[in-house]
Amino acid sequence: LKTAVALHIPNQLSVRYGMQWSEEDTANIQAAAGISDGLMKALANKGSVNKQVTVGAEAAASIALDKVPNAGAISAKLGIASNPKKEQTFKGVDFRKFTFEYQFFPRDAREAQNVLNIIHEFKLHMHPEFKDTNNFIYVYPSEFDISYFANGKENPNLHRHTSCVLTDININYTPNGVYSTFPNGMPTQINLTLNFRELALLTKDKIKDGL
Repeated sequence: LKTAVALHIPNQLSVRYGMQWSEEDTANIQAAAGISDGLMKALANKGSVNKQVTVGAEAAASIALDKVPNAGAISAKLGIASNPKKEQTFKGVDFRKFTFEYQFFPRDAREAQNVLNIIHEFKLHMHPEFKDTNNFIYVYPSEFDISYFANGKENPNLHRHTSCVLTDININYTPNGVYSTFPNGMPTQINLTLNFRELALLTKDKIKDGL
């Protein structure tokens, strides 16, 4: 595709980096490991047998306080509770999402046509097309490559993007709450909101490349 759209950088420009972490209870795994380790050492007569028995007993008690029927009542009666030994486990990386907001104020017919052309290109390339006349299979929508420029060159002081898809567009023909047009019917103001999502997940190597 050879289509290109040049727009000013929006007044609100930000980027979010997100990781996915989750709390996991590891008490049962650690308790099972403690019971097994204590039993094996006790049978091999290594170290203090009494110490290994104590470790195994506490591990078994931890499992019991968490799993047996009426565990909550037993815990309250004894005044002790199982430590879930929560740990944070890494799940993955969030796809970066970002929003561009624009306000168009065409002053004449030429500028109005340019606004319509810009909106048309975004609408056209965010949508798929059918592979053939049977209409069973879609061909993927276009991908977008976004770059920030300053003085005719790519701006190295801002983040860079991987290829993106345009997930949704919001076109507001009455941003001031009043429908107002030129004599030819062209709205005097159009607000455009574009929501993009990147296709690639970021890792350290991509961050080093300036993303």
